[in-house]
Amino acid sequence: MTLTSTAVVNQALVDIGNDGPPVTGVAPNFDSSTAGQAAAKIYVDTVKAVARQFSWDFARQNAALSLSGNIAPFPWAFEYVYPSNCIQLWQLVPPTLADPNDPAPVRWAVGNAVVNSNQTRVIWSNLQNAKAFFNGNPAEAAWDSLFTETVVRILGSKLAMALEGKPDTSQSMLETAGAFQGIGVERDS
Repeated sequence: MTLTSTAVVNQALVDIGNDGPPVTGVAPNFDSSTAGQAAAKIYVDTVKAVARQFSWDFARQNAALSLSGNIAPFPWAFEYVYPSNCIQLWQLVPPTLADPNDPAPVRWAVGNAVVNSNQTRVIWSNLQNAKAFFNGNPAEAAWDSLFTETVVRILGSKLAMALEGKPDTSQSMLETAGAFQGIGVERDS
């Protein structure tokens, strides 16, 4: 069975003892039930917050960056558009490495600028033709099992308060989520 946002939400509901019907729909457009409305408000941000906690290996993606078209502010030479699916930028690298076993670190900074009349996140660097390594926000089907458990438990904590007003259940879910996060620190790459 392929993991979906609906399955994640329903597992969190089961874990908090919610005896309502399962939520239907897919994030961020869950059904109009009370649980579906609560999940629609908290699911995406909960996943992003957990994804930023650690550099989860399963989420690793790399891509060439695109210039924003703006002049970079001092002291930077280039301004790149932040990748649209990027939750967290980890590293910039040149397009080719002279010695892949000894890459020189690249300085960069994340900021915001107006690009095509829209306020947007950007990356400033002195590296031309930069490639980025980042958390690419993969679909649920690609999630690591410990990441899934962490999301389920933090989501359960939030849903316990939103739906049931259960601070004890909420606290318990947060504590067990912390345990799964701790295990997730042990990287497998």
